[in-house]
Amino acid sequence: MRRLVRGPTAVVGLAILAAFVLTAVFSPVVSPYDPTLQNLEARLSPPGSEGHVLGTDRLGRDILSRILYGSRLSLLIATSAVLISLVLGVTLGMVSGYVGGWVDDVLMRLADVQLSMPFILLVVAIIAALGASLTNTILTLGITGWVIFARVVRGEVLSLKERDFISAAHALGSPHWRIMLLHLLPNVAGALIVVATLQMATMIIVEAALSFLGLSGVPPEVPSWGQMLADGREVLFFGGWWVATFPGVAISLVVLGINLYGDTLAEALDPRSR
Repeated sequence: MRRLVRGPTAVVGLAILAAFVLTAVFSPVVSPYDPTLQNLEARLSPPGSEGHVLGTDRLGRDILSRILYGSRLSLLIATSAVLISLVLGVTLGMVSGYVGGWVDDVLMRLADVQLSMPFILLVVAIIAALGASLTNTILTLGITGWVIFARVVRGEVLSLKERDFISAAHALGSPHWRIMLLHLLPNVAGALIVVATLQMATMIIVEAALSFLGLSGVPPEVPSWGQMLADGREVLFFGGWWVATFPGVAISLVVLGINLYGDTLAEALDPRSR
């Protein structure tokens, strides 16, 4: 824990990430207004207007409240997608690295095929085929994000399975599943935590992009950062610059905080840095 907060970069990243999580959890408490409440008399009120710190959108909805509630959706989608990718990627990567042979060849060629396609375009194509819904968005992001976890786990397992403690486990008659779960998985956990943290930032950006394009399946009445960017684009050149600016700043800050914290985790969990 001391290593995780020993520098200004770590403190800033952790503070931003903690604020993001707390905002998502307690948004009903800290939000000044209902994010769906419309007030056409106060439409496009600039930042600093009475009762609206960040202004309002074209329907008179409070920007600050919508940003606070939008963090819940981003956290839900990003966390769910990363967990799916983590489970799928760790399973396939562990099997690929430990078994080797034709199994390794098939799984890694499948990974190469997926990596040859741009991630966002692949996600958009799948969602367009399946239909836009929140469930389909989470499943698509989760299933298409397994490659990076699988490659990290495979690389670590290829190195670890030649170590003496794995040979000793084989000599003692440990079954393969026990070796993978109790001997290999704990030794790759540090790298997985770092990758999962950084993947959270990627998923937040992709979810915002899908919402911006109207492909995330999020209902119009549910606040979403990407949807707010799309709404702000329509009034950007008519004086309503704040409608799109503040959601964009929120996305940038969250991604920055996650990346800073991910770098700190990588250093703290790397034995070579001690």
